[in-house]
Amino acid sequence: MKILSWEELKGEYLKLITDKRRRYLLIAVTVPLLFGFAFLLFHLYEGIEAGRAEIAATKKRIAKYRLIVKERGELDARLVSLNQSLGRAEAMLLTGNTSALAAVDIQNTLNEIALGSGVEIKSMQIPASQKQDSEQYISVPVQFTVSVTIRQLKDILYKIEASPKFFLTVERVGISVAGAGGPGQMRADITVSGIMKNVKE
Repeated sequence: MKILSWEELKGEYLKLITDKRRRYLLIAVTVPLLFGFAFLLFHLYEGIEAGRAEIAATKKRIAKYRLIVKERGELDARLVSLNQSLGRAEAMLLTGNTSALAAVDIQNTLNEIALGSGVEIKSMQIPASQKQDSEQYISVPVQFTVSVTIRQLKDILYKIEASPKFFLTVERVGISVAGAGGPGQMRADITVSGIMKNVKE
């Protein structure tokens, strides 16, 4: 098969154009080819645009996932910090496997406070705690009676509330002058509670 030169190709093309019949044939072949080419270009362009939209959507998803990963890291760090704080707080709770054993810690602390205020505890009782199995922490109450002056009572109440151990709280104070002892003294019935972790007895 002979390969035509540019001049020969040009001459053949001019012959084709001059021949009316061939011209129609050329048009009949060229127009569908041009439409087919345009159709292919249109679909190619459409595919490129769809690809761009998909890339943009993927970039948005990646940015969202990165934000979630970053927030998760921050939440994990906060969880670690909260667990450490909880561990420190639980180290200050009452110890013992039962509320009665835990109440011994409160009694010892109350004896120290009373002695530091120059007061002797006349009686001490351990009322039943309102333990519920569903609660993670329970309150352990201890009731004690002392004969005190107003200044001693104020000192005892302050030391109980300021005590760093067991989260001690004054729940109730009952005051009467009957059976108080000497002049200027009064009888105080005080209920104090501390917190312990709920251990199934």
